Amino acid sequence: MGSRIKNDVKKLFEFWCEVKPNRGLERGTNSRHGGPTPPAGVILESFPEGFRDKEVLTGIPSFAFPCDFESDSVQSYSFVHTTGDSKWRFGFCRHDPKTNTAMVLITYLPWHDTFLKLLPVLVELKKTDPDGFRTFLSEAYNRGVPDSGGSLTVFYNSGQNHFIFERPLQFQLPSIPQNHNLNLYYNFVDPKEMIGVFAAMLAERRIIFTSRHLDRLSSCIQAANAFLYPMVWQHIFIPVLPWEFKDYLGAPMPYLIGVPKAVLETVSNDELGEVVILNCDTKIFESPFDDVHDLPAEIVSQLKKNLSHTQDHIGDRVSKIFLGALVQLIGGYRDAVEFHDTSKSFNHDKFIESRPGHLRPFLAKMMELQIFAQFIDDRLKMLNSGLGFSDEFELETVRYAEKMKKRGRNYVFLKNVKDKYDMGKCRVLRVFAKNYI
Repeated sequence: MGSRIKNDVKKLFEFWCEVKPNRGLERGTNSRHGGPTPPAGVILESFPEGFRDKEVLTGIPSFAFPCDFESDSVQSYSFVHTTGDSKWRFGFCRHDPKTNTAMVLITYLPWHDTFLKLLPVLVELKKTDPDGFRTFLSEAYNRGVPDSGGSLTVFYNSGQNHFIFERPLQFQLPSIPQNHNLNLYYNFVDPKEMIGVFAAMLAERRIIFTSRHLDRLSSCIQAANAFLYPMVWQHIFIPVLPWEFKDYLGAPMPYLIGVPKAVLETVSNDELGEVVILNCDTKIFESPFDDVHDLPAEIVSQLKKNLSHTQDHIGDRVSKIFLGALVQLIGGYRDAVEFHDTSKSFNHDKFIESRPGHLRPFLAKMMELQIFAQFIDDRLKMLNSGLGFSDEFELETVRYAEKMKKRGRNYVFLKNVKDKYDMGKCRVLRVFAKNYI
């Protein structure tokens, strides 16, 4: 299945619209006639006029108004629609209680921070200059997409103001405070629960996030999903689940779904079965499994220790903590790559044998995961095509290998002097061992 991100994107966005909710009817059935479910909302205005993707047009009202909720403040969140070729199409939505409408942008670009910043600009421009608003949309729609690390500037208000579409660097890790999703996840979910979710994802469980706040819900689940890098979640992924699609919660395969609290309250435990649930409002994590215990103890210990140092978490520190755990687990995959005349392949048995003994039981289980199989497949494709690697995962793998190599040299050094000096009495050696081994 590979990456869920579309590569050859030609436009900044595919579709813009404003939606109003349907009121006066119960969600689920027509309360008057017992008929089919009424649409959650109606599209009032849209751009471009020629957009004809029926599946997107039909689904937008449900994602814009996924359930009945009361809000006295603006809420901005993201949702995901999976296309027929298994690519993710992102929706960015902004609810305004003053207008009682939702503004929605549909795009193939996972630029969460850029599009969440754009929505209030569009709201203000539409209110103050309707003609200029359409001109802005048209120019942004037709200008194309900037290269990696580049930007594109679109002016409005007769050139007095502008908005910069900044393309994130490839493989850039989420950072605090720049990344909106990670900020909310870090602020509303404790490290212990983050580790629990991480372990459940590495076991490919059926995982539910829930919250009464749509912005918090989508941000937390998007941030948790990002911690799986360099692997990619290959199963059902729905950051915000509309009421109309709640049957997905009974699916027998792995999933990662954000369920508004109002929707989750309509589903019984029997309907859910064995699921992992994180409540982002109460910080309560529930699981019928012991996935954290199944992780190598050394990995769990390091995650707890590193995440407890709150003063060090500005920048991409939190992202690198989880990346570091995956580097220890799968960073040595190249040791099991076998070279043939015309291609390269991966030897699973060789990989297990090359890893430290305390990691082998867990890695043996990882061999059965779809996320790991796809990771290996993607890396082999890159190797077979002659492409090198310069992403953060490969760089951290090199750093970790150098660290282990140095640790090995230090261990040999201490072993050689052990007979000559009493480690208990030699303060210099005790400090050396504590800091570098």
